[in-house]
Amino acid sequence: MNFPNDDTGQILQDMANAGFDFSEQYVVDFFALFDQESDADTVAKLFIARIENEEPFVKVESRKYDHGGASSIAIELQVSKVMDVTYENIVAFEKEFKKIAEKNKGYSDGWGVFMGDENEPDEEDSYT
Repeated sequence: MNFPNDDTGQILQDMANAGFDFSEQYVVDFFALFDQESDADTVAKLFIARIENEEPFVKVESRKYDHGGASSIAIELQVSKVMDVTYENIVAFEKEFKKIAEKNKGYSDGWGVFMGDENEPDEEDSYT
């Protein structure tokens, strides 16, 4: 498989090289960071409403961002969507998610797909 020469394309190429099966739908996690919990909550409510409208979102969760060290005050919002993992789908939703996050004083912080063994409790998620 060949993908465009950008960050998303490179990540998808790495996934293909690792044997990722692009023929199935997956839960793809998208992340955004916010300084204020209230801003993250505003965006979360938008996506919870979309779940209620039967759009293919399966998880909306905010939490303290634990990658910034003990002094981090950032709030991470995770929005998980069932989708075909294609370059076009990832880029299209990333663009939409980024626009919504920025409108609410946040910023997009990437996406990921679980590529580990679900039967291994110590297996970490593989995120991009």
